[in-house]
This record gives sequence, C-alpha cells and structure tokens, in this order.
Amino acid sequence: MMQTSAHSESDDRSISSGTSGDKASGRGDISTSNASSKSEQEMLEEKEAMFKNESAQVTKLKRFVLLIMILAGIAISAVIFVVSSKGNVVAFESDYNGSAEKLLATFQEIAEQRLGAISSLSVALTAHALDRDSNWPHITLSYFQERALMTRYLSGTLLVTVNPLVAEDERDAWENYSFASEAADWHKDGHAYQMQLGYENYGIAFNTSDIVQRTTLDPSLNISTGIANHIFNVNDSGEALFDRSKGPYLPTWQTSPVFLRTLVNENLLQDPDGAKYANSTISTSTVVVGGFEYPRDETEFKIYSILISIAKKRKFTYKGSPLTRVYIPVFDSFDDATKKPVAVMTALIRWVSFFDNVLPKQVRGIDMVLESTCSDIDGDIYTFSITGHEPEPIGAGDRHDVKFAQYARMATMADVESVDDGSLHGIKLNQEECVFQMTSYPNQVMLDDYQTNLPALITFAVAMVFAFTFAMFLVYDKLVERRQNLVLQRAEQTTAIVQSLFPKSVADKLIQETRDMDPLASKNQRLNKFLSGDEQAAKTIADLFPECTVLFADISGFTAWSSTRDPSQVFQLLEAIYNSFDDIAKSRKVFKVETIGDCYVAVTGLPDPQANHAVIMARFASECMIKIKEVTQRLETTLGPDTAELCMRVGMHSGPVTAGVLRGDKSRFQLFGDTVNTASRMESTGTRERIQVSQETANKLTLAGKGHWLSPREDTVNAKGKGVLQTYWLRTQSKQKAGSVASSGGTHSSDNDIVLDSDIPANAEANEVLKRDRKVDWMTELLGEYLKQIHGHRIATPMTKPADFQMPEDLIGINEVVEAILLPHYDAKKEAIEGDWHEIEIEPVVMGQLREYVSIIASMYRENPFHNFEHACHVTMSVAKHLKRIATPELEFNEDDKKACKSKGAAMALIHDYTHGINSDPITHFAIVFSGLIHDVDHRGISNMQLEKEEPALAAHFKHQSLAEQNSLEIAWTLLMSEQFAALRQSLFATKEEFLRFRQVMVNAVMATDIFDKELNQLRKNRWEKAFSSEVVPNVDKNTLRATIVLEHIIQASDVSHTMQHWHIYRKWNRLLFKELTMAYRAGKMAADPASFWMKGELGFFDGYIIPLAKKLMECKVFGVNSDECLNYAVRNRAEWEVRGEEIVAEMVKEFADWEPSSSSDNDKLFL
Repeated sequence: MMQTSAHSESDDRSISSGTSGDKASGRGDISTSNASSKSEQEMLEEKEAMFKNESAQVTKLKRFVLLIMILAGIAISAVIFVVSSKGNVVAFESDYNGSAEKLLATFQEIAEQRLGAISSLSVALTAHALDRDSNWPHITLSYFQERALMTRYLSGTLLVTVNPLVAEDERDAWENYSFASEAADWHKDGHAYQMQLGYENYGIAFNTSDIVQRTTLDPSLNISTGIANHIFNVNDSGEALFDRSKGPYLPTWQTSPVFLRTLVNENLLQDPDGAKYANSTISTSTVVVGGFEYPRDETEFKIYSILISIAKKRKFTYKGSPLTRVYIPVFDSFDDATKKPVAVMTALIRWVSFFDNVLPKQVRGIDMVLESTCSDIDGDIYTFSITGHEPEPIGAGDRHDVKFAQYARMATMADVESVDDGSLHGIKLNQEECVFQMTSYPNQVMLDDYQTNLPALITFAVAMVFAFTFAMFLVYDKLVERRQNLVLQRAEQTTAIVQSLFPKSVADKLIQETRDMDPLASKNQRLNKFLSGDEQAAKTIADLFPECTVLFADISGFTAWSSTRDPSQVFQLLEAIYNSFDDIAKSRKVFKVETIGDCYVAVTGLPDPQANHAVIMARFASECMIKIKEVTQRLETTLGPDTAELCMRVGMHSGPVTAGVLRGDKSRFQLFGDTVNTASRMESTGTRERIQVSQETANKLTLAGKGHWLSPREDTVNAKGKGVLQTYWLRTQSKQKAGSVASSGGTHSSDNDIVLDSDIPANAEANEVLKRDRKVDWMTELLGEYLKQIHGHRIATPMTKPADFQMPEDLIGINEVVEAILLPHYDAKKEAIEGDWHEIEIEPVVMGQLREYVSIIASMYRENPFHNFEHACHVTMSVAKHLKRIATPELEFNEDDKKACKSKGAAMALIHDYTHGINSDPITHFAIVFSGLIHDVDHRGISNMQLEKEEPALAAHFKHQSLAEQNSLEIAWTLLMSEQFAALRQSLFATKEEFLRFRQVMVNAVMATDIFDKELNQLRKNRWEKAFSSEVVPNVDKNTLRATIVLEHIIQASDVSHTMQHWHIYRKWNRLLFKELTMAYRAGKMAADPASFWMKGELGFFDGYIIPLAKKLMECKVFGVNSDECLNYAVRNRAEWEVRGEEIVAEMVKEFADWEPSSSSDNDKLFL
C-alpha cells in the first residue's frame, strides 16, 4: 500500500512538473518549432529537386524507348518483308513438291494397281475355262460386258479385247464357232447391255452414221453383222481382206465396249506393232506395255472420242494425246509350272486420263513429260500440263520450261517386277520392250500464282502495328502520368486529413503501420488476428508419431476405365469401393487420411498408438484386395465390361510420421515425412493385385510372428529419392477365407488368414465363361433399361392388341439406307402424363428372351482378336454414353427461352427441338444401342474386299456392297424375327410405325459403320451439306437430317471410340486390331503386311477420319462435353502415336513373329 501511494505521488509529480515546465518554457518550444519548420522546408526543397531529377531521367528514358521502338519497327518490317518474300518461294516449292508427289504416285499406281485390275479379267477367263472344263480357243466368258465394265472402271481402260490363240488346223472350227454358233450371241447381248447403260448418247449404236463401217471387196468375207465369218486383216486403205496367212492367228473375239466398226476376227498378228508385242507376250508369258499410238485417220479420232466419252460419262472430244495398248497373257491354268498362254488380252489406255482429278482444281502450272524406251524419236516423248482437275496435252517431245529443270522429279515403271492379278505370284511385267517413266516440272504459271503482293501487305501491316503501338505508348504514358498525379493528390489529401485529426507523431505511426506489420506482436494481437481471420497467427496443432504404418492404395487401370464411362458412373464406382474400404477401416481401427483421385491413403499407429500397427494394416490391405474384386464384379452388370478387371496396387511402409491440422481455406489433417513418401513409392513401384511392403514393414511383421505372410520380391526396386530398395510381397487373402472379414458383421479371420494367390486354384476357362456371362448380363440390363423407357413412354398411349410385325424377306440393308429417318413429332399431352420408367417392371418372360437373344448374339461373334463380342460391348457402352449426354443435355437457356419454359412441357419441347427429336423417342434409343450390340456379328476378321473374293455368293446376295455389315444385320434381324422371340418383339413394338422406325434406325446405324463404301459416304456428305447449310434447301427438313446425322455419328464414333479414349484403351484395341490383320495377312487373306503401313496408317486414320469425326461431333452441338473429351483424347493419342508408334509396331511385330496360321495352338495363344 505504501509503495503504491508513493508511486502514485511520483506519477502525479511528474505530470505536474511536465505541465508547469511547458508553461514556463513556452518561448523555447516555439523556437524549436521554427527550427523544425525550417528543416521541413529544406526537406521539401530536396524532395522537389529529387522529383525534378527523376522526371528528367524518366523523360530521357521515354525518348530512348521511343527511338528503340522506331528503329525496331523499321528493322523488323524489313526482316518480315525479306522473310515473307522467301516464304512465297518456299510455299511454291512445298506445294509443287506435294503436287508432284501425288502425280508421280498416281503414275506408279498405273503399273502397281491399274494393270493389276486389267489382269484380273484374264484370271476370270482362265477360271471360267477351268470351271467349265472347256478347251481353248472355244471360250466365251459369260456376262463379259458386265465384268469388263468393272475392269475398265477400276483400271481406267478405254477398250478391252480378248484374242484367243488359234492354230492353223483350228481355223475352220474357230470360224464356225465365232460366227455361226450361239457363242456369237455375246455380241448382240453386249450391245443391248450398252444401250441400257446409255452408250448411245456417246455414239455407240448399230445405226451410228458418223462412224464409217469397215468395207470389203472380198466376196467370201461377210462383215455385215459386226462379226466377220472368217479371220481377216486390214490393208492400208482400211479394207477388210480374208487373211490368207498361215497360223497361228490371234483373232479378236470378245470386246468391251462393242463397236459397229468390225473388230471381231481381225487378226492381231497381221498388225505390225500388235504382232510384235503380242508375240513377245506369248513367248515370255509377261505383260507387255506397248509404245505410243495415235489415230491414223478421222474415223479413229471419232472412235477414241467415243471411248473417252464413255469413260468420262460425258461428251468429250479427243485432242490427240498418246494412247498405249497393254498386252496381257491369258493362261490355260494357274499352275506356274505347267501353265502356258492360250490367248492375249489387250487393253487400250490413255495416259492423260489417269491424272484426272488427282490435284485440286486451283492447282495449275505443272508440266508432265512422259517418256518410253520403245525408240529414240520424239514420238515416244510427250508433254502435257496439269491445270486443275484435267491435264491439257501440249505435244510430242520434251517441252518443259528449261529454267525449272532443277525441280525435276521422276518416277519409273522399271522398278515394278510383276503385276498383281490376284493369282498367287502375279504376272511379270516385261522390261525388255517398253519401259515408261514420267518427269514433272513446274512452269511459269505456277510460279506466278505465288508471286503476290502479300509480303508488301504484311510489311505494311507490321509497320502499322508498330505505329499504333507507338501511338498507344504515348497515350498510355499520358494516362499513367495523369493517374500518378491523381494518386499523389489523393495521398496528399489523405495525409492532410490524418495529420489534421491526430498529433503528428501518432499520424506518422499510423501511416507507418499501414506499410509494415510488427513481427513482434503480442498474444492478444495474435488472438485478434486469428479472430479477424488471419489463420497464420493461430496456434499450430501438430505432433510426431514414431510408430506408424502408412498405406497407399491405387486402383490399377482406373484412369483408362474412367475415360470410357459417364462421370456419374465413375463416382458410383469410387463411392462403392471407398465406402467398403471405410467399413473395413472402422472395423480394423485403421485411420483413413484422405482419397486423392483414385488413391486411398490410410495409416495405423495414430492418432492413438498401436503396438501391432503393421499387422493391422497388412490385414486391412488384404481384405481391401478381396473387397474390390467383390465390388467390381457386382457392379459390372451396371457399369459395363472391364469393371471386374479393375484391381488394387498397394504399397506400405512403417516409420515415424509428422501429422497435424493444416489450416487454410479448407483445413485438413495431413501426414508429412519420409515414411509417407516411401509408402507412396511402394505403391507406385508395385504391380497389379499385389501388396508391396518395405523392409521396415517386413521387419515389423516378422517380429510380430507374421513372417510367413511375406515373400521377397525377386528384383530390387529403384525408388525415386530412395535408391535401390529390397521389398517384399504380402501374400493376399483368398476370397473363400475372407468371407467372414468382408461381411457386414465385421468379424475377423484368424492370424493365419493370409495365403498365397498361388494356393487358390484357378480355372481360366471357367473365368472366361463367367466374364462372358457378366458381359451378357450387363448388355441385358442395359437394353432392359431402354425397354423400360419404351414402356414408360407408352403409358399415355392406349395399348392395342399385341401384334407381330414382319418385314418382306427379300430386303437387304443397302437398299434400305435412307437420307433422313423420320422421328415422331413432339406430343406435349403425351409427355405430360408419361410415367416414371424407373418404377416399371418388365415381364420375366420378356427379360428372359432378351437375355437369351443377347447370349445367342454373343455366341455368334467369332473369336477374332478385335471384331468380337467384347468389342461389341465396348462400342455399345460408348453408344450409351453418347446417348445419355443427348438424353440429358446441359442447356444454357437465354432469357427468351426462360420465359417460354414456364412449364415442364415447354422445357421438354425445347429439349426435343434441341436434340432434333432424339430425346423424345425411346424406340430410337433402344435401336441405336441394339445396333452397337449386333453391328459386327459373324465378322470374319477380314475386309469386305477379301470377303467378296472368298464368298462370291454372299457378295452377289448383298450386291457387292458392305458385305460384313449387311451380313451382321441380316443375321441379327433374322434371329430377332424368329418365333423364339415373339414376346420380346411384342414388348418392343406397339405399332407398325415403331417397328419400321426401329428397323430403319438399325439399318442406317449398322451400315454407317462401313466407312469405306463410296456411295454411302457420298450420301452422308450430301446429307451433311444439306443439314448444316446456311441456305434454305427446298423440300428438305433439316431437323430430320440432323437427327439422322447425330444417330449415325453416335455409332461411328462408338465404333472407333478407343481412338478417342485414354491412351491405354487405345493401345489395347490397336494391338488387337493389328493382331487380327496380322492373322489375316499370314493366312493369305490380306495383300499387305500390316507392319508395313501401321505406323503411318494410324496417323492417316487420325488425320483423315478420327479427328474430323470428333470435330463433327462438336459441330452437331448435342453431345456436350463428350465431344470435347473425344477431340482432346483423339489429338493426344495421335500425338503420342506419332512419338511412340514405330517402337510400338516393332514390339507388336516381335510379339507375333512366331505365330503360324496352320498351328491351332498358336492361334489360340494369339487370341489370348
């Protein structure tokens, strides 16, 4: 008390003295104030001088920057002008090289492909004679015009003739056969067929007046019918004369097209050039390409014009470019050891026509010099120029512009050894008579197209950009200066206000505190900061736990699996797995830390210490391995194929852990330290369905008497940041023994409940059957859901008496493909009373038939590596994913739409229009998913072209188009229409309209998977142009066209969905397709080894089909984020393939190197 009073008195005295002192010494205080004011004045002057100095420095800097900008603008403009000028030259050279490459590749194809197409007709002649056991020369190929028409179309040939080899002693019999027998009817029949094709429009008719008929003064020679009664030759005047030469003869027999001007029985061996090349063909058994031919008179000019008009299907006037005859031997058998020529087939080709439509219309100015080795005269060199789609003849000789000689690019037929006619070894190409080569050069026209004013324009634009930037810099500088002045004024005003409210020292302190935070804040200040939201000041909650075991568990294959699923399905799987893990963790006293994506992190030994933490975690990990199998197998029927293939990859490590609460926006309990990092490495370096533990964890388990649970890993692990580690595999628990552990009761198994996987007997065949059955169950469930939607949609429609509809039996898919599928109009009243389809129960008999149908279809899929039931499931899953996005679109309504959507019906109507009616028709939904199931039924694992060769009857039945697709369609439809599935049909179709719409959607969808048929592709192209054209197209419902496009794009995208999914999914199916084609090649069912084109072929497939298809999905505007996902994956996969493709192809070639088509055991291995 005394101390307190004294202290108070002292304080009082201090206050009093301070006050009186101030009063007594007031003059001195004023003086001090004056001195202080003088000091402030000096400071202001110094600041002003500093400001002026800094302003001068800034002004100099601005001037320097402006000068640099001006100089940079001039320099860069000059550089850009030079570079862009060179760019014109580079563009010219690049475009020329690309165009020349296409032209020369086309020239190379003449020998490699075109001659092969011609030679295939000679194979048909041989086969025809062998099939009928007939003897040459009395052979007449049935339906010759029809067959030869396709040969002419594929090869670009103008005229084809067959000249049988007739010995002198066979002459009389031949003349009687060719003139008087029924065999001569081919001439009349062929002409009639030509009239049906409209050839009379080009001048081919028996009453043609503008072509002079051959005449003869030989009374014994009758040529009035178009077929001469004797073998004849033609003199220099064009008169037909009885051929009095001794045999053998090569009389012209069947021709395509058929002409009034008599060719039949004209002896080819009496023509000097023809005899030379024909004799060479017979003597060497090779294909001989003759020299240049030109018309000899006006009549031949007209004939050539007619032939070219037929080929072009429009009137054309021949301008004199060279033609050449190709001489092809026809053999009496296919035995290379014994076969001999029995006829010569000739084909008239026009070189220029092979280059029609090779280059885009805008490309012009390329000279092509065609040269042969037949002779050294200019007549065997010819020059023509490419101008757009059609080449223009220039004339004989090499007439290219010599100043472009440096750009010469050449292709030759000298490298072609044989012609592939479809036989085993083909026919050798004669290199002794005439060898052709072609050289390309650009000309001035092409160069002029690239000499533009663009460099000057670009330079001017760049200069303007710099000028604009210069002006903007000046404007910006003024604005910044103005803003700084405003900020300075505001700062001065704020300082003045603060100084007017507080004493100067307090004001200075307040201003200073706004700049710096006091690092030595008191506890009360920390509390205030914590309460005000500054969590950095809060007390840290953390501790060190010396004995812990950390587990990282990752779902192996999840990333690839999730790329094929809808987001809701991904979360359905994760919730099911992690909820089951959480239940096990609770029963085992395991602390779950967090889930990071598909990684599950858990720890034992904290927050409460556990002496046997390693044993607890080992049992937890083992039970989780079993549980994920149970969960994924159970979910496969709802989440689709491959779900049951998911498994865990687990890593464990024991040691000290730092753990605590990490505050922030979202506070979390976190683990830190080397133990956590090592546990993560154990997981990342592990393998599927295995639990990898570190040496430390193994030691803990051994000390606990559980060493028998461990087996050392055969190899060491090189872990990032850890070096080489010895790790162990934890023996996983069998499903049979884990039953009690995984049960909801949470009971635990004994201490010895962990056994090796190898102790569990495995039956691979039974597993495959179970796997197939799960796919069938999933497919049945999926189709059942869509069937429920159909029934829910019908609640508003009174049901009529069940009827069983049928289609005509003679229908085939190619004839049913339509441009637009008519979908039902939106019915607002019907939609308003539509029932909840989730509550609908389908009759057991219907579901039974549905499952039986799916099971039979699955059994009809052949065991191809790629085109199999598993792939059909993959395609169907993608179809369902795209369809779900359409069925539940995410629309962003504008204000007008929101006003219009005052009711559910109005909103549904808007969605109906947005999805082009697809959203409102469950029959269409079922049909498109059903198409995914059946689109490859009975696929042989070979191309349609090969299938046509192997099964001509099937090809004829399906009109030689889309054989595999139509076959699948017919098989699936026939099965569905059988009596066995009557109840299923009655459940599906309530009206004839539904039945027909289902059929139409199915036909269009399945046929859409044939992306190589030219007619179907043209139909799709025309449909797209009509549907998305900005112009009004008369009598066209664009909405219906767009609906059809969307439906076909769903199945097309799904058929190749692996290319637009995760890299691992793409690699899986790419490998299987490569395997399938390799099998076909080695079995002789494919012309080229896939390894020779797979790398570039995949890139071309991405660029030419996959990425454009993904972009079209976006343009359809109904697939939402699915289209973005497809495009992103496609682009990424393409980039990855470009980097790794060659390596991957080499690996696959090595993998299948030992497979032989004759070995059934190897074949089985290849399928595995």
